[in-house]
Amino acid sequence: MKRFLTIMLIVLLFAIAIILGLKNQQLVNINYLLAQSEMRLSTLLAINFLLGFVVSACFGSLFYLRLMIKNRQLRKLNKKQRKELNLLRTTPEKD
Repeated sequence: MKRFLTIMLIVLLFAIAIILGLKNQQLVNINYLLAQSEMRLSTLLAINFLLGFVVSACFGSLFYLRLMIKNRQLRKLNKKQRKELNLLRTTPEKD
């Protein structure tokens, strides 16, 4: 269900980008540090939406990967501590 909602949100954002692109056909000047170009506003909006999506996906993947690594470490520690606890439970108590 979560995956479905995520896909629907992405489709909705792309639909908004397309609608904005169809309404904005005028030319704009873009000044870079070393150059200047002229392109349609709809193209500029599409590039910005795509760039934002890619950057967000990269950061999301980075955080997800970090959580997966931490999860694996904690599972290994948990397994080790369970073995130690089971060993302590089975060992007879000395006075």
